[in-house]
Amino acid sequence: MFMAVLLLLAGVLSGCGGGTNAEAGSGTAVSDKKVDLTLTMWGSEDDKKVMQQRLEIVNKTYPNIHVNLLLVAGDYDQKVQTMIAGGTPPDIMMIAENYQVYASKNQIIPLDDLIAANNVDMNERYSEDIGNIMKYGGKYYGMLDRAGAMVLFYNKDMFDKAGVAYPAKDWTQKELLDAAQKLTVKEDGKTVQWGYYPGSWWPQWMQLVYQNGGSLFDANNSPTFDTPEVRNALQLLNDMSFKYGTSPTPPEIADLGNIGADPLFAQGKIAMETTGFWNIGSLSKVEGINWDISPVWGQTNAFFNGLTITKSSKHQEEAFKIIEALTTLEAQTPIIESGQDAPATKAALSSDAFLNAEYGGKKINMNAFADSRLYDQPLNPKWNEMMKVIDDKLGVYFNNKATLDDTVKQIQEGLDKLYK
Repeated sequence: MFMAVLLLLAGVLSGCGGGTNAEAGSGTAVSDKKVDLTLTMWGSEDDKKVMQQRLEIVNKTYPNIHVNLLLVAGDYDQKVQTMIAGGTPPDIMMIAENYQVYASKNQIIPLDDLIAANNVDMNERYSEDIGNIMKYGGKYYGMLDRAGAMVLFYNKDMFDKAGVAYPAKDWTQKELLDAAQKLTVKEDGKTVQWGYYPGSWWPQWMQLVYQNGGSLFDANNSPTFDTPEVRNALQLLNDMSFKYGTSPTPPEIADLGNIGADPLFAQGKIAMETTGFWNIGSLSKVEGINWDISPVWGQTNAFFNGLTITKSSKHQEEAFKIIEALTTLEAQTPIIESGQDAPATKAALSSDAFLNAEYGGKKINMNAFADSRLYDQPLNPKWNEMMKVIDDKLGVYFNNKATLDDTVKQIQEGLDKLYK
């Protein structure tokens, strides 16, 4: 996504300096002169408007720190890397799963000293599993801004008609399969309603691995893909499509228009799916579907982004003041009010505004996000390369065109080479 406007970006991104002799809030001293910072983010124009609203809240506390907000369209990582290499880096960067790539290249700084100097209690601000998401080498490299767990969306009318109890966080994979079988409906030998849509997307199979007590790496950071825990997770997903018929097969998905799980759920074709917060906003605009959400059984993962500070920033202390202030309840509230995403902090996730929000004129179980248990995601500097090794083989397996044994062995060999 990203490239031709770099010279233009360079002009926008230059910042100006200031002194260091005045206190602003608790902790480290910040400038009593005007300081300009640049914050890069991805998303839509609506996302940018929400962030601008939040920065206006922060500006009441730090009127001398002005933040230029830059919405980067296209290939975000490629463009910000070019900005860094070109000597016009942002001060603050929004980063998600690949933050460890930047940390391993020493392009963003650990925040531990700034956290301590500003008396920020990370255990008070975040739940333990969310707070640790952006750690690398035992150090914090970002302040989590948004962090919505994968949750289970389910069609209440379908459950009621089948006489199946609604999902609960203490479900097991067996209870998932049992419910999916009861919720699958055939007419004249053809399936017209599936119980569950697992898909082959990494969060959907990876959560099953960790629920089984498995992982992708051992304590020595060696790959552990060829294990019973991984095999059982992959076998379950394939069986749900090709053995039990409770999930659509790739040919059936093609017949349905290749439109994906979220639209199929909205159309009443599937009774359950696991996905992220974004589907709430979509479903709130759909009439005639009686739905709710539940925590995923066992453990799941979170979709997140955090705010980081670049090594090249000349105003790291001021930048920290801004990202710390953006993760307070007041500055996270616009995320909730816009229905944009799930906020990351304890205070926001437990706030009345979040828990009692209405979507499409109805309240849903927003406690599902705070009630979710997150596994320690295997994020690492070679995440993108790792996923390519895995996806190239799993794509064949989930089309039932390769054996489980060949698949896991080939992936294990590929990961061993990658991490040798």
